[in-house]
Amino acid sequence: MSAPATMNRHRSSMAVLAIVTAAIVGLFLAGPLKARSSALPTGNLVQNPGGEADVGANNYSTTVAPQGWVTTGTFTAVQYNTPDSPTTAFAAQIGGGNNYFAGGRNAPVSTATQVIDVSGATTDIDAGGVQAKLSAYLGGYASQRDAAMVDAVFLSATDAQLGSVRVGPVGPTDRQGKTTLVLRSAAASVPKGTTKIKVVMTSTRADGTYNDGYFDNISLELGTTPPPPAAKPTLVTSCSAKTLVATVHPAAGSKVQSVTFVVNGVAVLVDTKAPFTLRFKATGHPSKLKVSARVRAAGKTTVVAKTVRPC
Repeated sequence: MSAPATMNRHRSSMAVLAIVTAAIVGLFLAGPLKARSSALPTGNLVQNPGGEADVGANNYSTTVAPQGWVTTGTFTAVQYNTPDSPTTAFAAQIGGGNNYFAGGRNAPVSTATQVIDVSGATTDIDAGGVQAKLSAYLGGYASQRDAAMVDAVFLSATDAQLGSVRVGPVGPTDRQGKTTLVLRSAAASVPKGTTKIKVVMTSTRADGTYNDGYFDNISLELGTTPPPPAAKPTLVTSCSAKTLVATVHPAAGSKVQSVTFVVNGVAVLVDTKAPFTLRFKATGHPSKLKVSARVRAAGKTTVVAKTVRPC
């Protein structure tokens, strides 16, 4: 091989080595690699939950389709203080900002839909114990019967409906015949297999020509349900012929390995068979006895205790 060919091959090898070295250094500079994990998203998952991303309509002939929502009919964002609307003073009370949502003009039924991707939390959801809390301010105009409601529909990866939770509808009786909005909330377990949650606002007209089902501050939050407190064994004491009788009743479903009975700090009996009972001659002892039982079940020890008078 000629010298130039040898030099070219050497240079090529050096170039490959430089690229590999740079890649390795880049990995170290970028920090350690982390395993992909699933975590519940926090806060309100709804985008543009009150129409604040829009310049709402200031009359009832204009339709402003709110950003981030797929709408039907003439569903619209409307400015507070538009004639016959809830006031800006009311908006300040509920943190409603400048706008609210309404069904809109000449629409028997109007909807606004938003699909929220929760596939990043599938590990938590499929493990069970995830709760969805849905809330919204819902209302309408005076004594008219137009109604507002919000649904959160739990969907699988193939868009199969797995369950749902709803707030509303709110009608004139709920509003005491006033032009206002009232807070409604509900919660439901998120079914296993959920990867998306579809939030749908539905405004239904019953009176007049304008669809006056009103909405604001739509909120959907996910959280975990704390497990119920573990059932505990109970200790029952009684007297029989100057003998203290102490019996442990295991927690439902538990398999007790042993019960150690202790009286005034001294272990007096280890019982390994049900019924777990201590019979103790209590005469000649102080006016009060502290009786406890160390219950061993599933590799854990639970202590239950009582202070009793000698028999």
